Amino acid sequence: MTDPGRPDQAVIVDRGYRHYEGERTGRRGAMRAIVREGFRRVIGLRRKTKHKLFPWSLIALALASVVIVVAIVWVSSSVIGSDAADELIPRYAGYFDFISVVALLFTAYCGPQLLVPDRTHGVLNVYFSRPLSATDYLVAKGGAYAAVIYSYWLVPQLLLHLGLAALSPDGFITYLRDTTDILWKVPLAATVYFALHASLIFLASSFINRVGAATAAFLAGVYGLNLVALFFQEAVTAPAARWATLVALEQHPRHIRDWIFDRSSDVVIPAQAGFGPGVSLAVVCGVVAASVGLVWWRYRRLA
Repeated sequence: MTDPGRPDQAVIVDRGYRHYEGERTGRRGAMRAIVREGFRRVIGLRRKTKHKLFPWSLIALALASVVIVVAIVWVSSSVIGSDAADELIPRYAGYFDFISVVALLFTAYCGPQLLVPDRTHGVLNVYFSRPLSATDYLVAKGGAYAAVIYSYWLVPQLLLHLGLAALSPDGFITYLRDTTDILWKVPLAATVYFALHASLIFLASSFINRVGAATAAFLAGVYGLNLVALFFQEAVTAPAARWATLVALEQHPRHIRDWIFDRSSDVVIPAQAGFGPGVSLAVVCGVVAASVGLVWWRYRRLA
C-alpha cells in the first residue's frame, strides 16, 4: 500500500483497452479542425498576450481608419458640402490604397504563422498519419487564411459603406439602393488582392523554416520588385525595358482594382509602362498558378 504523503510513489491502474466511442468525423472533420486552429492561432485566441498584440493592433488600425474617414466625411459635408467632399475624400476604391498596405503587413504575419510551426515542430507527421492528404491540409490552411484576411478586407469596407449611407443627404436606404454595385466591386477587388498576396506568402512560408525570415522575404520581395520595376521604367531607355515593369507584382491588383471601379490608373507602374488591366490580370493568374503548383509540390514531398 502506498503512502499518500510521499509524492514519489505512484499507482498504475489497469483499466483495460477501451474503444473510442465519440463521433468519427473523418477527413472533413480533420480539415475543419485545422481551419479552426489556424484561425485561432493567427488572431491570438488562447495564446499569450504577446501573440495577440500585433494582429489586434492591425485590426484596431483598420477599424480606426474607417471611423476617421467617416468623421472626415461628416465634417467636410458640413463645411464644404457633400458634393465637394465626395471629390476630395477617398471612398471605396481609394480606401483600398490604405487598407492594402496594412493588409500586406497582416498577410506577412498570417502566412508564416499558419505553415512554418507545423513543419518545424514536427506536426506534419501527425496530420498525415490520419486520412488527410497534403492537398486537404493546404486547402484547410488556405481556408483559415481566407477567413482572417477576407474579413480584414471586407469588414472595414462594409462599415465604411454603412457609415457613408448614414451620412448621405439622400437617406440611408436610398444610398444603399443607389450603390448596389459596391456589393460586387469591393469583394471582386479584394479577391484579386487576396489571391496574389496569399500565393506569394504561402510560397515563402512553404520553403523558409523561420517565421520571421518568411515574413521578411515576402515584404522584401514585394517592395524590392517595385524598386526594380521603377529602375527599368526611369533609368533604362531600351524599348524592351518596359516589360521589366511587370515584375512590380504589388502594383497589379491596384491596376485591376482601378479597372473594376472604372477610374484612372496613372500612378500604377504597369499602366505607366503602357500595359492594360488585362495584362495585370494575366500576371496575377500566372503568379497564383505557379505558386500553387510549387507549394503543392513542396508538401507532396513532405507528406
